[in-house]
Amino acid sequence: MAEQNIGSSNIDKIQFLKQVDLFRSLSEKALFELSGITIESVQPAKTTVFKEGDKGDALYIVKAGKINILKRNSAGIDSVLVSLGKGAVVGDMAIIDEQPRSATIETVQETTFFIITKDDFRDLLVRVPEISFQMLKINTERLRITNAHLKELEASTNQMEDVIRVITNIARKSNLLSLNASIEAARVGEAGRAFSVVAAEMKRLAEDSAQEASKIDTLLQALQAKTKQIANVR
Repeated sequence: MAEQNIGSSNIDKIQFLKQVDLFRSLSEKALFELSGITIESVQPAKTTVFKEGDKGDALYIVKAGKINILKRNSAGIDSVLVSLGKGAVVGDMAIIDEQPRSATIETVQETTFFIITKDDFRDLLVRVPEISFQMLKINTERLRITNAHLKELEASTNQMEDVIRVITNIARKSNLLSLNASIEAARVGEAGRAFSVVAAEMKRLAEDSAQEASKIDTLLQALQAKTKQIANVR
């Protein structure tokens, strides 16, 4: 990522940092210390700030502009998870847990960042412990919100289970009707040939519906298991 550094006074930085959720509760002293290690950088549109799997060496705060957070799927295709604007903080966890970047960040338009390197940030946490407490508080709030969303997701998957049961029941009844129709067509002989063709088609559709319902159910069960594991729902 090619950086274009620009100047910004500490007062301007402090005023902006006060508006960022991660730092809004910090004291003036902590904000002053934070502003002193903040680097301002402007990135053109369509710039990849960092990629999924990269080493986490800095956190980024969007001062102005817009970014996309992208995640690569099993097919190797990046899809946009969410778009974020002014005040968004990305990359904060990677500089703490030293895990690779969990997503790719790309600018949508020209975007100005405040950047704090991992080493500078860790040194600051030692000097100003209240920042650590604030990060813990914010991440706890994030976990609570995530937990609530996952419980809503679990409720939705339960509703999907009901739909799957209805589809499976329809497929079973259609299969039974098809069987009865085939028996009747065989009984009447040549006159029932057309009816037999329709019955065969009904049977095929019923079997296809049952198979698709089974696939959905398998995916749904896996999703529910992961949801419960993350949300700690028993």
